[in-house]
Amino acid sequence: MSVTALQSTRCLYHGKLLRSLRTGSTQALRQCSWETNTSQGREATPESVLRPNQEAMSGGGGVSRREWLDMSKEFLRRLRERPMSELEDKFVALRRSKERSDAPKSHHFVDYRKVRVVGGDGGDGCISFLSTYKKEYAGPDGADGGNGAHVVFKAVMGVRGLAHLSSYVQGTLGEPGRNKDCLGANAEDTIVEVPIGTVFKVEGEVVASLGEEGAMFVAARGGAGGKGNSFFTTDVDQAPRIAEFGGKGELFSYDVELRTMADVGLIGFPNAGKSTLLRGISRARPKVAAYPFTTLNPHVGMIHYSDHHQMAVADIPGLIEGAHRNHGLGYAFLRHIERCDCLLYVIDTSQPRPWEQLEVLMNELEQYQEGLSLRPHAVVANKMDLPQAQDNLEKLRARIDLPLVPVSAKMGDQLAPLMALLRYLVDHGNSQP
Repeated sequence: MSVTALQSTRCLYHGKLLRSLRTGSTQALRQCSWETNTSQGREATPESVLRPNQEAMSGGGGVSRREWLDMSKEFLRRLRERPMSELEDKFVALRRSKERSDAPKSHHFVDYRKVRVVGGDGGDGCISFLSTYKKEYAGPDGADGGNGAHVVFKAVMGVRGLAHLSSYVQGTLGEPGRNKDCLGANAEDTIVEVPIGTVFKVEGEVVASLGEEGAMFVAARGGAGGKGNSFFTTDVDQAPRIAEFGGKGELFSYDVELRTMADVGLIGFPNAGKSTLLRGISRARPKVAAYPFTTLNPHVGMIHYSDHHQMAVADIPGLIEGAHRNHGLGYAFLRHIERCDCLLYVIDTSQPRPWEQLEVLMNELEQYQEGLSLRPHAVVANKMDLPQAQDNLEKLRARIDLPLVPVSAKMGDQLAPLMALLRYLVDHGNSQP
C-alpha cells in the first residue's frame, strides 16, 4: 500500500495518520508504449510510423517495434488460415446472451473531475460551571469539542469511473463539548472510494497516486476540537471563563484524473464508425447518427473473453486536423487518449485516400505528446460494406506496414478476428517493461 506525494501531503496507512516526507520524486506510472524501445532523441513522424525504417526497428530491451509488428501480422495471418474454434480461449470473445437495456439514455464515462475538498471543523469547547447539592461552586466542568472529519480518498476494485464524485466534498463537523465534562464526539472520517490508478494534481503537479487496492490519500484534514474551560483551570484561576473555538478544516482544490481509462481507445475522424464499432463488440450504447461530433464524451464498453478476462474499450470523440491546437475541442479529446493503454485507429475506407486519415491522426497525437502514437496500436478499415471501400483497402494495404483488419461495424463482419487481435494487443502492451 503506497501513496506518492511530491509535497507535504497526508497519508493514511493502516488507520494511522502519518505525514509523508518531501521526496522530490514521483512513482513511475506504468507505460504501455514503445517509447523505451525506440532510439532516444529521435522525433517520431507519421511517415516513420506508417513504414518504420531500420532505425525505428532497433531498440533497447524487450520486444522491438519491428518484432511486434511482425508478430501481430503473423497472428492475423493465422486467424485467416484457421477457424476461430481452434484459437486459445483467451482470444475468443463470449457471445452476448443478454439484450441491451431499453433505457432512453446512456451514460458516458467520466475520467476527470475538479474537486474542492474541505475537512470538517472541530467542535467548540464548552464554558460551564458545576453546581451540586450543598456545593454551589463545584468548579468548571466545560469539556472539549470533538475533532472534525478528515476527507480520505481510497482506491477500490469495484469503482471504474469518476461519475459518482461530487465537485465539493465536505467532512463531517465535530460535536461541541458539553457540561459535566462530556467530551464532544469525534467525527467519522469521510472516505470517498475512487478507482485504482486515480491521480491527484494541484496546479499540474502530481501530489498523490493511488496505484494499489486499499491505498488511501488524506486530501484534507479536519480541524481539532476546541478546549473547554476546565482545561484552563490553574492554581491562580480556579474559575476560568474562556474556551476555544474548534479548528477549521483544511481546504484544497484537486484535479482528479484516471491514470488509465481503458485498455483500448478507438481513435478516428468524426463519422468514421467508432461508436458503431463499440456497439458491435460490446453492450455499450453510444449515440449513432449521420452527422459529425455525435460523440462528445467518451463511452466505455466491456468485452468478455472465454478465460473470464474483461477488456475495456473506449470510444474517443472524433479528432480533426489541428486538434493539437485545440481545434474542435482538441485538448479535451486528446486528454482521453492519454489514458488508454493501447490504440485502435478506425479508418473510413469509403473515403478517397484513406491512408491520409491515419497520417493526420498520428501527427496530431505526436504534436500533442511525443510518443503517444507509438503505443501498441493497430488499424481498422471500417465500412467495408460500401462498394468503393474494397478498392481503397488495397491502396491502404500498399501504403502502410501496420496490423490491418477490414471490418464492417454496421453489418458485424470480421468482428471476431478484431476482438482476438485486441486481446493480443493488450497482452503485448501489459508485457512491456
